[in-house]
Amino acid sequence: MNLLFSKAEFVKSITDVSQKPQEKLPEAAFAGRSNVGKSSLLNALFNRKKLVKTSSTPGKTQLLNYFLVNERYYFVDLPGYGYAKTPKAVSAKWGKMIEKYILQSQELKFVCLLIDSRHKLMQADEQMSDWLNFNSIPYIVILTKVDKLTKNQLAKQRRIFETTFPDHHVLPFSVNSIEYKQALAELIYNMIK
Repeated sequence: MNLLFSKAEFVKSITDVSQKPQEKLPEAAFAGRSNVGKSSLLNALFNRKKLVKTSSTPGKTQLLNYFLVNERYYFVDLPGYGYAKTPKAVSAKWGKMIEKYILQSQELKFVCLLIDSRHKLMQADEQMSDWLNFNSIPYIVILTKVDKLTKNQLAKQRRIFETTFPDHHVLPFSVNSIEYKQALAELIYNMIK
């Protein structure tokens, strides 16, 4: 069981990097397409069921949500991208908000890029990873929902994504796997210190 991030609390939601918490602590940001499982992943890392609100409606997270972890760092839950039913003006606004935060936050150490393991690399994920690479932002790739795949399917998908992201950690994740939760928690813990 992951105890590395057992102390976590919601601090605030913001729309602009200027509204960040005053306390300057290292940050890890969590990004991914709408409905990729960010909220479930964060709840699993925190060993909490409902600290981060989950929704069956994609595009529910519309703000930058700050969580204070172990009183030593922040995890920042970013709005999901790539949801077709979100009006273009709203998507553009979220995109600008995410971009401004990632480029201007002095405390951001790295981004956790969540990708649905069941699919090939989607255009929105490719655009995000290209943008992170272009701006020299460190990131790790987390393959979510791996419990929906067979072992052979997962092995194949891992090989594809490891080839696609040769310079980045690529980790499988499922809320149902203690092993995957622990491996991810340890990597984040070691990177954010």
